[in-house]
Amino acid sequence: MLQEFCQNDVDIEEFMKFKESAVLMEHIANLLSPKRIDRQFVSLCKGFKKYFSRNEIAKFVIWNGSMLQGYTASKIADHFGISKLFFETGNFPNKLFVDPEGVNAASNLTDKDLSICSNYNEDKLNNFLTGHKRIKEEMHLVPQAKKGKQLNYFTIWDSLYNLFAQHPILENDYTLFGKLKRMKFANKFSIDYYNTQYGNTDYILFPLQVSIDSQLIRNSDLTTQESIDYALNVAQENNLALLIKPHPAEKNKNIVTYICDLKKQHNNIYLTNQNTYQLIKHCKKLITINSTVGIEGLMYYKHVEVLGKALYKRYCEPDLSKPINKDIVNRFLYNYLFNILQQGSVYGRGKLTINLES
Repeated sequence: MLQEFCQNDVDIEEFMKFKESAVLMEHIANLLSPKRIDRQFVSLCKGFKKYFSRNEIAKFVIWNGSMLQGYTASKIADHFGISKLFFETGNFPNKLFVDPEGVNAASNLTDKDLSICSNYNEDKLNNFLTGHKRIKEEMHLVPQAKKGKQLNYFTIWDSLYNLFAQHPILENDYTLFGKLKRMKFANKFSIDYYNTQYGNTDYILFPLQVSIDSQLIRNSDLTTQESIDYALNVAQENNLALLIKPHPAEKNKNIVTYICDLKKQHNNIYLTNQNTYQLIKHCKKLITINSTVGIEGLMYYKHVEVLGKALYKRYCEPDLSKPINKDIVNRFLYNYLFNILQQGSVYGRGKLTINLES
């Protein structure tokens, strides 16, 4: 069945024009070797083209749409005139983002004023925000990173890796040794976290996204390192400390090493793994590339600066000298939480009712 789906005699020349964009995520994130990425792209194009041309499909349902499979499926669906529906986690309890064009900055809502909300209910919004923030603020904090030296196992591991990596074949990041080294890095690296004493330090908060976050790669012109440098400059210009919260799922040793080295060079940089909502609650300003944490900053009426493209960017006020329009923020939040996000979860069981004609 799979061989028939991806048979070799299908011509896909017309799809090669979007190949570079389709494989962007996999190339930057180093998820697969370049040769394997190319093979997967060709196989997907052949398989989708053959299937679409031989079957009647009413709608194509795609998760996220930023990775190779989803992006390729979306472009070929456009070629055949097949409508699409994109799904993504809503990052709020039992919520999903659903859109016919894409997720976040790629959605059909990007150019619309989402603060225009005909069914706005201030009491309903306040009740939700009060309960949601209370639960999030009381959540158990992420355990502090262990300090001190790790087991001697890591010394043995490094010695073995350095020995075998001298062989050219094993220098490739996609070999077993390369993968194992990346897997072990997170356990080996120790970060010196700072326990914030709320009220004692005025700070800008910068919670990092995973460096291979699809929204970061697809919808931002800045790399993680460049965004950190920018945040540091903003903090220095405003005579504030910069609290950086590394993402707990970050596995890129270059990112972690960079922020740790930067901390040693500047006395106004601190690394934290404390409760994100508590950190937002007490910060002077929040900086994000395009994470949902920006919406969480709006929930506290904080000055939020978005460095990339994001659905909520136009409702943020980055300038500390300017007031925040709480009415506009509230109307956007209500519209987003109760009208735009759909009820449902990818982590549980149950029916999800979506109007496919909307």
